[in-house]
Amino acid sequence: MNALAWLEPLRSSVPELDTDAWAALERFDTALDEFHRASPVPEDAAARSSWLLGLRHDLASAGHRAPSGPGRPMWQTLAQFLAGARDLDLRDCTGAGHGAMVLTHAPAAVASAWEQRLLAGDLIGIAATERRGGSRIREITTQARLSNGGQWRLTGEKCWVSRLTEAAAFVTFIRDPDGRISAVLVGADDPRLERDVIEPSGLGGWGWGVLRLHDLPINPAEALLGTPGSGLEIFHQHFARFRPLVTATALGTAAGIHGLVADILAARRDAGLPRIRDNALITLGRTHAEITAALLTTLTTSRLAAAGHPQAGLLARLGKAAGVDTAARAISDLAPLIGAAGYRRSHPIAKARADLTGLLYADGIHDSLYRSGGISLLGSPAKNRPSRLASVACTRA
Repeated sequence: MNALAWLEPLRSSVPELDTDAWAALERFDTALDEFHRASPVPEDAAARSSWLLGLRHDLASAGHRAPSGPGRPMWQTLAQFLAGARDLDLRDCTGAGHGAMVLTHAPAAVASAWEQRLLAGDLIGIAATERRGGSRIREITTQARLSNGGQWRLTGEKCWVSRLTEAAAFVTFIRDPDGRISAVLVGADDPRLERDVIEPSGLGGWGWGVLRLHDLPINPAEALLGTPGSGLEIFHQHFARFRPLVTATALGTAAGIHGLVADILAARRDAGLPRIRDNALITLGRTHAEITAALLTTLTTSRLAAAGHPQAGLLARLGKAAGVDTAARAISDLAPLIGAAGYRRSHPIAKARADLTGLLYADGIHDSLYRSGGISLLGSPAKNRPSRLASVACTRA
């Protein structure tokens, strides 16, 4: 079962996409097949990094991008699912990605210039996490101090930064000269940026590691996103929209492994080997249902985030944690069905398991996302909580 076949039954659930938009997804799917055949082996990190960035430029030049209008977030979410079905490393193969913060919040001239660069395939990274506070933005220490002519000079260290060597710029979260949390755009070619590349155990397609800023000058009139002190708002708004895309990519990876395992079992059956055991058939059916349900939830979250729904951030946090958990569990359950072959280091299942394990830590450890969601739920107004009677009814059901 190919990735596009997973989406066909869901068409009625995505009314924002017309016939032309679905045809564009089909062309994108075909292009991914063609390009992915030339993929370097994961062990060659430098070649793979170069190929992934080249793939992004090639897809952009061929016009594979989300349509304008209300269908854009739905198309991008489904495109990420199709990309993930080939390889989780393709999570940045199309779309604005973290560059969406620049398009939304940068000064008009800066946003316009970057829109053209992003449409051509350039990539923007994000530098938020720090050693002391992890991804808790309220605890960052990277500091901007006021300099001559109104410039700011940035000093600090960001760790676990993805797209470290490929990004043309980084949206960097800092303490501005007044101590407020702000977001600024930092060009990747400044010599006062130092990169320390680290080899991860999964998610190794893009460069990853530490970014250090050594008294780096910026002009806040051009580099500041939004207003001074709006960094937290920008961060949360962005990740309400970005997390569903990550989730869809992870679910696509699980769907790709599901199709691979199903094809192997079907080939064994057709070759006259003993019948497929019931537990294998049950696992195939259950994981298919779980992946599909999680994808439908992800589409709903993308839709709510695009509409600015007040619960979008909560659903994005919980949905990302639950969706990646679903994908990781599906692959763990599917892998034994084909035996020892799936445990070879070079097998797609082994890579998918390592990559999804990485996603359990990337963008916040999942327990932290669940905990954050729980805090939000306890803080909800009483009128939004189920009554005691309703709780009893749910328990009995």
